[in-house]
Amino acid sequence: MCGIAGFSHLRKRLPAGVLTSAVESITHRGPNQRGTFECEAVSLGATRLAILDIAGGDQPIYSAGRDAVIVYNGEVFNFAELRQELEREGATFRTHCDTEVILQAFLHWGDACFARLRGMFAIAVWVQSQRRLVLTRDRMGIKPLYYFQQDGEVYFGSELKCIFAHPDVPRRISLPGLNCYLSLNYVPAPYTLVDGIIKVLPGHMLEWKNGVCSTHSYLSARTPLPVPDSLDAACEELDDLLQKSVREELVSDVPVGVWLSGGLDSSSVLHYAAEASANQIHTFSVTFQGRSFDESRYIREVSHHFGTNHTEFDLNTDAELADTILQIATYSDEPSADAGAVPL
Repeated sequence: MCGIAGFSHLRKRLPAGVLTSAVESITHRGPNQRGTFECEAVSLGATRLAILDIAGGDQPIYSAGRDAVIVYNGEVFNFAELRQELEREGATFRTHCDTEVILQAFLHWGDACFARLRGMFAIAVWVQSQRRLVLTRDRMGIKPLYYFQQDGEVYFGSELKCIFAHPDVPRRISLPGLNCYLSLNYVPAPYTLVDGIIKVLPGHMLEWKNGVCSTHSYLSARTPLPVPDSLDAACEELDDLLQKSVREELVSDVPVGVWLSGGLDSSSVLHYAAEASANQIHTFSVTFQGRSFDESRYIREVSHHFGTNHTEFDLNTDAELADTILQIATYSDEPSADAGAVPL
């Protein structure tokens, strides 16, 4: 997890310290490195959790000649094959991280590049020569991206905290957002609980240029996929897709672990991870000893079956639960009735 933040200030000067405050507010998303970029029109910031190219992947990352700059939260799992294709088209790289691959893909293929990214992401790219800022979010909306428009300016961030760093942003409750929460137990995009602050829709991009914002989907109409002609064929295809997906997500320059609940989803992920990895897999679980909803028995059974290096955290005292709920409120920005957030 990383975090991004930014403010345009084409018509109105950015108050001193706002960018620093915005970046500091999301240090928990990226404790390994913080970086900023500032010019006369925009200011961008990033906090980094280093996963790929530990030494060379600090953000922001610039194009040759520094005309374009990117800050980015997420992971693109097909970055290696995109890099090879870009190198065949003449692109050169200074790092080994996926951030630079995204920037080069944008410079070579334009907005169409985002549909080619397979992964989870929230991206901001500024092109100085075009005076153009582009914000975009992955097609499933896994990574968060909020924005606020006012007087021809746009402020954005991975969390509401980033935007609240600007003193001109009002803090008024959004009644449509509140209605969503009370009806659905969460606040879906594009709504938020704050009037005027919007979530970028999954699979969409926002362009800010000369004080004007526009949004649209970067996904074209898709051709329907062929339907497997039998249950066995469908099982084989699903097995192949899961195998490839988990193998891609194991690509990392730091140790990778599996969040294990003992249920179908996490146990399946562990199966494919153990199959793809030459090393012993680390698994992590939260337990509730003595509670009716405790899954320790299943967790340990699955861990033993795959021979993992297993770690458990028991979350069982009133004090621990109270502290956890306070942390959820601090880090989530918006309420959610998903009880799974407590152990997570």
